[in-house]
Amino acid sequence: MRETQAQTVQVSPLSDDLAFLDIVTDWDITSGYHQWKAGIVVPETFRPTVDLPRVMAIANQKGGVGKTLTTFELGMALAARGLRVRLIDADPQVASLTSWLKILYPADLPTDQRRSLTDVYFDRCTLREATYQTIYENLYLVPSFPDLATVETEHPTGYETCLRFHLWEEEDDVDVTLIDSGPSLGSLTVSALVAARDVLVPVQAASGLDIEGAAALHQTLRTVTTRMNRDLRVAAVFLTDFTRSKLARTIGSEMAKAFPDALVVPVRTCVEIGNAQLSKQALRAHTPEATTTLDYDRAAGVLLKGVAR
Repeated sequence: MRETQAQTVQVSPLSDDLAFLDIVTDWDITSGYHQWKAGIVVPETFRPTVDLPRVMAIANQKGGVGKTLTTFELGMALAARGLRVRLIDADPQVASLTSWLKILYPADLPTDQRRSLTDVYFDRCTLREATYQTIYENLYLVPSFPDLATVETEHPTGYETCLRFHLWEEEDDVDVTLIDSGPSLGSLTVSALVAARDVLVPVQAASGLDIEGAAALHQTLRTVTTRMNRDLRVAAVFLTDFTRSKLARTIGSEMAKAFPDALVVPVRTCVEIGNAQLSKQALRAHTPEATTTLDYDRAAGVLLKGVAR
């Protein structure tokens, strides 16, 4: 992990006078629909992260639920708080975090010596050697490319514990690692769950099918927790593409029941997300006042309450 700070863009805190959601302790299912107002649910049993370093996996086997956006925007929000954040792109799809986030490769590093997550799984380099500075200060990326799919088919020795070994055995000064998992519950996602302490679950607020998908993820989490990682917990559920509707209200209620100790975070929809992707910018940099940006920022503050450099 080599520094190129002179070329980076600082990630600034947001103004306090923007339209942030309220913090509540329960998902409201009793008020009449016209009086209902969604807020970020912080149950009394929720325990924020107070110890660093921390590893969080963003997981849901369903595609198109906003895993990559959640990873990127939470990373930006934490970087704005002065934390050093590493994003791991564990999604072998072409349209992934690596294609969105610009990397500042060292000028003296030959192209054929650039490392990726695939190299880590096949023991060709350490995780630290595959971690690169991005254009944003305090934000680093372990990139991936379509060849990452070979991990799913070839199952290199120790693949399930590979990330955990590198994350917890290597010495570096990263405060928070966020792992962006692919749209399946295969080897790569299991490896991410084995490495993490917290799971963050994006769920589309406009899709009733996501309730069934969350149930399948719940079963996988129970298996991983029982057999491989007893410290794992679901820390938050993100209701992505959130607009005020009866369906969104029902899905929020179901998620609060399924994960009673986790945050439930409505992430309001924003038409600027696509434009930010086209311009290779984080939404926070492209449209800092967007409601989506505000919701991820507030969630980051609750997840790691009081933790900042």
